[in-house]
Order: sequence, then C-alpha cells, then structure tokens
Amino acid sequence: MAAMLLPLSMGALTLEPNQKIMGHFTTDDIGRGWGLSLLRGQRPIATDITPDELAIFQGSKIVAFRVGLALSTPVSRVFVIPVAPNGQLGEETEWSCNVSEVGWNLIQLETPYEVNLPDDYSLRIGFEYYQDGSKKHVATANVGTIYTTMCYYNDMWKDYGTNVYGNLCVQCIAQNDNFPRYILRARNLMCKGNLKVGDDITFSFETCNLGADQLAPGTITYDISIDGAVVKTISNPVVVGSEYITISDAINSTGLTEGLHTFTVTVATLNGEPLDKPVSLTSQFRCFTNGFSRQMRLVEQFTSTGCSWCPQGTGHLQDLCNMRDDIAWVAVHENMNNQDPFRTAQTDSITNLQGIGAFPMASFDRYVGLETPNAVGAVISTLAAEKMSNFLETVSELPSWATVNVNSTFDATTRQAVITINGDLVPNYEDFMGNDSKLTVYITEDGLVAPQVSGGNDYVHNNVLRTALVSVKGVALKKSGDSYQNVFTVNIPTAWKEENLSVVAFISRPLGNAMTDIFVTNANKRKLGEFDEPSIIPGDVDGDGKINIDDVTVLIDILLNGSASTAGEGADVDGDGRVNIDDVTVLIDKLLSGN
Repeated sequence: MAAMLLPLSMGALTLEPNQKIMGHFTTDDIGRGWGLSLLRGQRPIATDITPDELAIFQGSKIVAFRVGLALSTPVSRVFVIPVAPNGQLGEETEWSCNVSEVGWNLIQLETPYEVNLPDDYSLRIGFEYYQDGSKKHVATANVGTIYTTMCYYNDMWKDYGTNVYGNLCVQCIAQNDNFPRYILRARNLMCKGNLKVGDDITFSFETCNLGADQLAPGTITYDISIDGAVVKTISNPVVVGSEYITISDAINSTGLTEGLHTFTVTVATLNGEPLDKPVSLTSQFRCFTNGFSRQMRLVEQFTSTGCSWCPQGTGHLQDLCNMRDDIAWVAVHENMNNQDPFRTAQTDSITNLQGIGAFPMASFDRYVGLETPNAVGAVISTLAAEKMSNFLETVSELPSWATVNVNSTFDATTRQAVITINGDLVPNYEDFMGNDSKLTVYITEDGLVAPQVSGGNDYVHNNVLRTALVSVKGVALKKSGDSYQNVFTVNIPTAWKEENLSVVAFISRPLGNAMTDIFVTNANKRKLGEFDEPSIIPGDVDGDGKINIDDVTVLIDILLNGSASTAGEGADVDGDGRVNIDDVTVLIDKLLSGN
C-alpha cells in the first residue's frame, strides 16, 4: 500500500481530538542511536504492542506512523503484523514510504489499518531501513517500560538485545470517534502461600484503567473472597490511570480451617455500578495450626577443581558459616576445564536436575529469592555472606512441616554404618508436602586435598559430596501416624576417613520436578557416629527417653487428675496442641504396632 508522506522533525506532534498515539511511549523523546553493525543492507525492525496496550485501540483505525531516526538513512516501508498468544504471526500489512530525516518522521497512511483483533493478540509495528555499515541510525528512547526490539534476518524475527538502549522509536497514530473511557484491568495477585490460622493474610495486586479516563480515588471497588465468599470490599486509594498501581491490604484468617483455600480479588463496581465483565484474580494458600522451626539450612554448592572463581565462592560460604551455625553445606563437584576427582555420576545428576550451567553457584534450601522462590542457583561470587544470611532469614518465615533427626553408628571393623533418620510431621502433612515428598541423605567428607585452579596444588576441599544414599532424588518417608523413621545401611569405602565424614539429611519436594515445585522444608547435619535424638518425643509422657506402657499409665493419670493443661509436651501424642483421650488412643496404637 502507498503512504502519504509528511516528514516531521523533533517538534511536538499535534493530534486531532479523535486521535491517540499507539506505542510503548507517547512522548516525542528521542535518545541514543542503535544499529545492526554486522547486518549491512535493508533491515526490517519492529516491536510488539501488547494486548494491554492495544485494548483501548480495538475498533480504531491506524492512520499514520511515526519513525524516529538518530542518523539519516532511507526508510522504505512501515508495516503491522498481528501476533497470536502462541507467537504465530498473522498476515502482514505494509505501506511503502520514503523518509530519512533525523528525528521523528510522520508517515500518513493512504489506506488506514482497522484494529479488530482478539483481546489476547499483540500487534507488531515496525519499519524497514537501510543499515549503512556500523552507523547507529535507529533512534531509541529510554522512557517507561522497555520492550524488546526485533530484527527480521535469515527468515526469522530475532531479539538483538537492544533493551539496554530503550524502546524503539516507532509509534502509530490511531483514530476513533469513541475511544472507550473505561477498560479496567488487574494482575499480579500476591498473597502468602502458607500461614498459621489467626495470622493476617497480607495481599497485593496491580490495577489500572486502560481506557481514556483517569478514575478518582474511591470510584472502583474490589471484592475480596475466600472460597467464594466475599469477606471484605476495598476501593482504590489513589487515582487509577493507564499505568498499573499496586493496592495492598490484609484480612485475618481466624476461623479458617486447616488446608487449602482459594483467595480471589474481583474488580466489582465502577462509580457504584456493577461491571458488565468483572475482572477476577485467583490464588491459593494453605492454613496450618502447627509448624516446626527450621533446624538447619541446606546449602548445595556447585563447584569444580577447574573453576578459577570457585575458591572465592567457597570463601563467601565460609563467611556465611562463621555468621551462623545452622548451615548444612554440601559441595557438589563437576568437571570444568579438567577432570574433577570428586565428580561422580550422582553429582552429574544433581547438577543437571537443578539446571546448573555455570560455576560457582549455590542453592539455598533449593530457593533463591522470594520473587521466584524455587528457581535454583545464585552466583555466589557476586553475593556477600550477609545478603545470603538475610535471604535465609526471610525464607525462615515459611514454616517447616517436619523435623529431621540424624542418628548413626559406625563399625570400624566391618566399616558398616547404620544411619537412622526420624522425626515428627505436622498433622495433615500431605496437604503441605504432597504424597510424593522425599527424604534425601548425603554423606560428605572434609579434608580432601587436590589441586584447585586459583587455589594451589594442596587446596583443602571440605563438605565434598561422597554419595547420596539410595538415590539423589531421595526416598519415600516411612510414616507411622504423624512421625516417620527411615534406616539406611551403607558400607564406607576404606579411602574415606570416617572421622571426616558427616551425614546430611533433608526433606523436600522431589528433585526433578518443575523448578516451581522444588523446596526443602527442613534439613540437618551431624558427624558420622553422632546421635541427634529429639528433646521432646511425642508419647514419652514421663520424660525418661522411652515410650512404653508406663507412659500410658502416666497419661491416663494426667487426664483423671484434670492436669492436662500443665502436662509436658510429650503428652500431646497426636500433635494437635491439646492433651485428651485421643492422645491415649494414639499412644496405645503406637505401642501395639511396634512403633
């Protein structure tokens, strides 16, 4: 199609009352130049107008383009391409032109383009220019949210990493005698995933009006629902315009039952009138009444004797251990520029399953940050120990659903170790950790001497993973009621020095799941041969360290004497926070079952 040409330099554009600029920004800003220095010749470049940006323009006509240049070069055409949510491109519509002025060039379209796309479609807008060697012809503007600029080359659209420069200086002028006044949107609902009954449910979400009007405070109402029942209605505290704002609030969880609940925010009314199409956001959270404190924090270090930065990463982790005494450190070795003597098929599996692609890296309880809590890997050479510690403290707000006690014996004659891992589980444990949670047990060794790049020939390697018992993915918990016990027997190779060995045990969602479904709920570490019996054993009512018929007798006496409120923690056998006849029943069942 042909275009009517009217070049316009950097002067401000005057729009008709029924016209609006469609683009990532609507000002006349022009910033740094950019160019495809290795792709001399005719080059189409473009950017995608998102569905949200496009919403107000549905039903409009694009009547002109604006193209910004930092250096003069011929622009031979402009074009639009619909883009489906899956990235599939629709039919391209183009208009030929011939502009080259530095600054903004206005290109009137002889045949307008009608915007009538599905609500979830984007619209790719762009132009074709001549790239002259390494010159930086194309103008960018570091204004607002920065979106990707793409170039068409070798029969495909590619992102050439221009985001550091800003948005591509290309805009459309759309015309509509009735631009919609109200297009309400909401996104990014955030609420705590787990909370104790009685605690506040803090939440936030983003909202905006993509229509032409700005909405005064108090003109929009939002219904807050739990499990389909409205529990609170709030309104916008500030003006709502085309830019998303964040609204935060809280409600109390008193009266909610344990388990999974659905949390919903609905944009309900505007100026007192119900919306024709209410907008809703939904999330889920779990309520609990009992949780455990975290015993230790699992830190899996990904390292290699051939890595020049790894000694620095090790130093940061050592600083972390000097700051706090709850770190269960495991060094997982891999090859890098050499054959690492501590690499094994198991370390390969752990590294691959956690998606590690560079060294040094580490995962912390298989979390990295609260924004993306289950993405694994933080480059520890760029993290200070204090930041790592602060992160662990933040994650500590999340409860633990199990305790992990490590007990082991070692027979120096047979070189056989018996490792027992046991602990308690919160009631309804599967609601929080699923039916497929795993117990993983590592054996690590200190004091291993081997050459290390940037560390010398006599570098001492500590916390080195020697083996994962049974599987790197862990094993199922052998549960009995609200407790578990798993026993492992392992032969210790003569090359391993038993006095330098430690046992690391942790309970997690299964390794190998999607990164959004991996986390460690509790961990512990003890030297081989140490015992870590729990200080309080549910069912040990008389506190003698054993569970037997004497405990049943003492528990019945407590109930008959009316002294349940002052009974020790061992009397709460079922862990529900109360001492009553149910605890007697559970205790007798434990004894009869041999547990």
